[in-house]
Amino acid sequence: MFRRLFMQDKSAPATRNLKWPLAALLLAMLAMLASPSAWAECPDYKAKSAANTLSKAFLGKNSSVFQPAVVLKRHHPSRQKEVASYIKAGNQYYTMFSIVNGSCKAFFIKRAGPRY
Repeated sequence: MFRRLFMQDKSAPATRNLKWPLAALLLAMLAMLASPSAWAECPDYKAKSAANTLSKAFLGKNSSVFQPAVVLKRHHPSRQKEVASYIKAGNQYYTMFSIVNGSCKAFFIKRAGPRY
């Protein structure tokens, strides 16, 4: 059997020689699709934007971002990110922490502040 796979038979048709490379190519593509890097993960800039939007909605219409958001942690098994948003509402400054999942949906964790 091993000899049939790797040794070329002069009497074999040309399509028989193509089965081995096609099988190897299919196996390589399947391995790439199953790799963890191919799974869905929300990019950092979208995670920050989702966290800022949630934080501004939580604090009201007159709130604004006074410092860019920061991705604090990436939870490797669940592919979630913990993001800190820095929001100003009136004359008070808040730090809002949220979890952003793989589909870029933010969930509120806690609020720190207000600072003056």
